Amino acid sequence: MIFRIVFLLFVTLFFSSCASESIGDRRHGQQLVCHDGKKTLTVSNADNLAHLNHGDAAGPCPGDNS
Repeated sequence: MIFRIVFLLFVTLFFSSCASESIGDRRHGQQLVCHDGKKTLTVSNADNLAHLNHGDAAGPCPGDNS
């Protein structure tokens, strides 16, 4: 019985740590934004919303191959 409880606790902790790592990975990822319609930038996910809020577009700029 004790073994079963310890095993379930271990499994629960394992899966909860996997879920938090994937959230952290997304938070520290990067996105492409078209800055002022002229230059493609790579910005962090945290900065992505600020760029989109001041008029930059999501994704690379049209015709920008850099």
